[in-house]
Amino acid sequence: MRQSSRPRGSLPARFVVLALGAGVLTAPLQAQELYRVVRTENFRRAASATAPILAQVSPGSQVQAVPSQIEWLQVQLEGWIWSASVRSTTRDGYDLEVMEEGGENLRGTPNGAILARLSQGALLEEIDRQANWIQVRRSGWMWAASLERLGEQATRSAGAAAPPIEADSGARLDRAVLSNAAPMVRVLQGDESATLAEGTPVKILARSGEWVRVQLEGWVRESDLRPAADGVLEGVTGAEVRASPEEYEGKLLQWNVQFLAIQEADELRSEIPLGRRYMLARGPLPEAGFVYVILPPDRIAEVERLAPIAQVVIIGRLRVARSRYLGNPVVELVDLAVRQP
Repeated sequence: MRQSSRPRGSLPARFVVLALGAGVLTAPLQAQELYRVVRTENFRRAASATAPILAQVSPGSQVQAVPSQIEWLQVQLEGWIWSASVRSTTRDGYDLEVMEEGGENLRGTPNGAILARLSQGALLEEIDRQANWIQVRRSGWMWAASLERLGEQATRSAGAAAPPIEADSGARLDRAVLSNAAPMVRVLQGDESATLAEGTPVKILARSGEWVRVQLEGWVRESDLRPAADGVLEGVTGAEVRASPEEYEGKLLQWNVQFLAIQEADELRSEIPLGRRYMLARGPLPEAGFVYVILPPDRIAEVERLAPIAQVVIIGRLRVARSRYLGNPVVELVDLAVRQP
């Protein structure tokens, strides 16, 4: 067994320096308290909904966090990862990088309960080793509404977290019925697309903060339908793409995005051929993330004529669901149209 020379109870110096550089004083471990994750939630590199996602934390997992009055909590995530899924690195002062395509599970104990799903490219601090397992730690940020304060000061490692709650406990339903009539939107913060009646049964597919993505079955008159564009998926969110890359990569998607700039790919955009020009866009709207749109040479002039922050409708083939360093989707442009106000 090999153990890191860094004391277990101390936060890495790099994290303190980064926090001070941002004007925030990192609280010592003694000021942290134990929290329980009440719903699947993203663990991000910074306190922002657009910050890169380092992991998705499972409901029932326990984490150490610094109590705060703001909407984000500074969290320390700790657990065990399969050694073959990481590689050594010195980038940003960390020890390990998740290299497994699609990410890797973080467990409470070697081969134990899953606490979170770490993203490919996430950087980690190594604490200890046990056979083919490595104990790791990472500091980040989580949406406060998705964590429940347990009330007692943390005196043990978050790696000893309780197993995730079973689906029938009431905290993580897979199926439910509407308790009252409710509007349904196709994308978060989007316009209402339907009103579901009280008692409508739904299947829960995903969660994001206080929202859940649902699936329901029913019947409509065939005369009320029109053909969709061949093979083009509409209404798919960026969050869904990042959460299920194997389901969407290679598929055609229709997204509304906001044009920001045309850029040239460098070494940090390894998913885009070096030197290739791409559109940096915000979206898919109304989400606040970003999308990289690889431009065919014969469409560059057309995109260059776009007004700044113009909203456009694109059809593109999803090349990569999450770029390596920033976690943004990469699509290859097939068609584009300016969205009329």
